[in-house]
Amino acid sequence: MTDKEREDFEWASGFYLYDDLDQKWINWSEKKLFKEIEKLAWQPFEHWDGDKIYIEIEKLASSVREKIKKEIGNGRSQISRTKK
Repeated sequence: MTDKEREDFEWASGFYLYDDLDQKWINWSEKKLFKEIEKLAWQPFEHWDGDKIYIEIEKLASSVREKIKKEIGNGRSQISRTKK
């Protein structure tokens, strides 16, 4: 996981967890990470398994990153056309 992906994951986790993960979460085993995610699950997700919440966090993080890349790409192409 890159630093940017980690940052995106941490940002997205705020939509599913009521508190931040420990800063060292990136070094944890999957089992420990999923267990901690279950403990920190926001009320609508409190009965979900940690691995399922992790998947949702990951999907949100990657979707937003793709949207940002697309918007930046569109902005660059518009700038290029106006400069010509």
